[in-house]
Amino acid sequence: MLDNSVTIKAPSVEQAVKIGLSKLNITEDQAVVTVINEGKKGLFGFGKQDAIVEISAKTKISLNDLAEETKEVEEVAAAVALESQVVAEPVVPSQEVSPLTEETVLVEETEEVVESEEKAEVSVSLEAVARYLEDVIKAFGAEAKVSVEASSREVHFNIETDKSGLIIGKHGKIIDALQSLAQVMVHRGHHRRVAVLLNVGDYRDRRAGILESIAERTARQVLKTKQAVILDPLPAFERKQIHSHLSQIEHVKTHSEGVEPNRYLVVEYEN
Repeated sequence: MLDNSVTIKAPSVEQAVKIGLSKLNITEDQAVVTVINEGKKGLFGFGKQDAIVEISAKTKISLNDLAEETKEVEEVAAAVALESQVVAEPVVPSQEVSPLTEETVLVEETEEVVESEEKAEVSVSLEAVARYLEDVIKAFGAEAKVSVEASSREVHFNIETDKSGLIIGKHGKIIDALQSLAQVMVHRGHHRRVAVLLNVGDYRDRRAGILESIAERTARQVLKTKQAVILDPLPAFERKQIHSHLSQIEHVKTHSEGVEPNRYLVVEYEN
């Protein structure tokens, strides 16, 4: 365990945070708090779960600055993405074929070169994004290695680091800000739209479980009271996850309201 990061298990999130701050000898303003598990009160002592919280001391330059200055960093991201260009090698047609066959070969080779060029441009662009993310994370005090997994529809950037709590940030704000920057860069360097996901360890899986619990709890409340429930603001891809889960439940419907980054879901009863 690193000296500037601790993981605490306690009956409540508040208690865990208090213990962690005491161990690190810092105040809450000097800490980045990541709630791994909110815990459960249980019923008559059954099903009770402790809260789990990861607390990291902020570096001299807070990663929260990144979330507050997203627009400025996006401009830098765009500039980096534009620098990733690939020059295609010229096509040299065969000299040992008839004019008709030569033309056919030239077209086929040109198509192959264009396809190869597009793949190379995408590859270089994604690698540039990965290196840029490493530089940004390093600038804020954390060493990280970013790898890329890409398909025709999705691009995943996986971050390996010893300071996951610092990169995730309170309520996931930092990793979501980094993901937004990565998405801007990928879309400006990619010839078609793809979904971009940034992950640290198993954070996204754990977060998906939390979102599913929120969706189920909200659905039960709406079905019981038949009153609308307004959820806290969430990133677009997390709203989509909750919407997808609730769309499978009868008599429950959702829609989004507000303006980014404070856009939220409204869950309503439907006859």
